[in-house]
Amino acid sequence: MKKIICILVFYFSIQFGFTQNPLSQTFQIDYSIGYAVPFLQKGTELLRAENLRNNGLSYFEDENGNRANVGNYPNLSGYSFSIAFYKPIKWAKGFMLGSAIRNTQTGSKPTNGGSSEAYYFNFITSGVALKYYPFEKVNFYAVIDFGMAAVLTKNRFINTNGKQNFFHQFGIGSATSLGLGYSLRPFKKKDFGFDLQITYQQLATRVEVNNIGDDKWRFGTLHFTISSNF
Repeated sequence: MKKIICILVFYFSIQFGFTQNPLSQTFQIDYSIGYAVPFLQKGTELLRAENLRNNGLSYFEDENGNRANVGNYPNLSGYSFSIAFYKPIKWAKGFMLGSAIRNTQTGSKPTNGGSSEAYYFNFITSGVALKYYPFEKVNFYAVIDFGMAAVLTKNRFINTNGKQNFFHQFGIGSATSLGLGYSLRPFKKKDFGFDLQITYQQLATRVEVNNIGDDKWRFGTLHFTISSNF
């Protein structure tokens, strides 16, 4: 066991001390687009609205407490758009420090509701980002970012008078993301290429909701992205 530990320590000492992926030595700007799947975890109003959708019910409730059946809601999904930049850290080989902004727009419409019913779940995050290439000749990397988050939801429904109504909710909080990816460099010009990345994002926000007050929401999102890298 001691021999294995010594070998691992020696290996990582070499990795950190003597090797460095060339991609980590130049300034990078990433423009990304991805497919996003949210996971709603906590929040009185957040989960109440989800329960209504799971039961195929309208968000609107009449004076008798009745709700229209609008059909099955598919799972939330959508797209994410982000921009990030990374600058090499000279004293930490393989590491790059920068910043990232990500805008995620997701939603769902019921099978029988047409355009009258819908739920939109959108959020934007921005913060400090750290990118790390652990290997010299393999363009595998890990990235983490953390910072501020803002969430905006919208319920669309038809009221008793047959008019279109929208109920918005807004909150702010924090977000942390962890991603794994691989940089592709198919061109002769090695400072341009593409990154394929999978990222999990965890968010916690505080939303002021009618009749509830301070509603603490917690949710995660899985992103599958491709980015152009300059």
